[in-house]
Amino acid sequence: MSLEVAPSWQKSPPYSQSFGRDVSAIHSDDDGNDKAAAASNDEHHNYHTSNNNNNNNNEVHYQASCHCGRVQYEVIGDPLNAKLCHCRGCQKLHGAPLEWVAVFAKDQVRFPTPTSLEHLYFYSSALDQGWTSVQAPERILPVKVSCSHCRTPIADEGRNMWLAFATLFGFTEEGEQGIPESFRHSCHLFYNQRCIHIPDDKTKWHGHRNQSPEWKPS
Repeated sequence: MSLEVAPSWQKSPPYSQSFGRDVSAIHSDDDGNDKAAAASNDEHHNYHTSNNNNNNNNEVHYQASCHCGRVQYEVIGDPLNAKLCHCRGCQKLHGAPLEWVAVFAKDQVRFPTPTSLEHLYFYSSALDQGWTSVQAPERILPVKVSCSHCRTPIADEGRNMWLAFATLFGFTEEGEQGIPESFRHSCHLFYNQRCIHIPDDKTKWHGHRNQSPEWKPS
């Protein structure tokens, strides 16, 4: 849902600065195999080298929230990309056949209230280690972000990118017609691990986009 920018937008620092230092200074364990790490490689260069008019336009932004509402955040501009991931990890994380992510740069993300930041929890599946919001400056990226109260998955966080779980924006409350074009998926990831077949015209990759072979029906 597109909204006029609230006053909180002007008051809130970028998410990358929310825990006292820029997130790019946090130690990263990115190895290219994690979705957040891959998204950083895939999208970050395009973000900084393109003329992203939407990101410089403060007239429109989107709001997302977890199930209990304790975590709420805003993004300005449209996502750089949107994808459907069919990997086993996403299936288990969401208890669903797939994951729908919208990729944003960190400086597009704002948390308007300290309460929302206080309810974030960070988990590294590679290290099997978690961090509370108090421990957030010590987290090792990439991590999976969730609400510490209701446990809603919020996003995958890499060094530079924020992979937002698109259903948290509430677009589907208005039916499929309520989904902005920029949030509609451009491709499928890890399609060979799918639970269900989606017969659309989008490119289907065996792994990460542009880093694996395309899936073709046999």
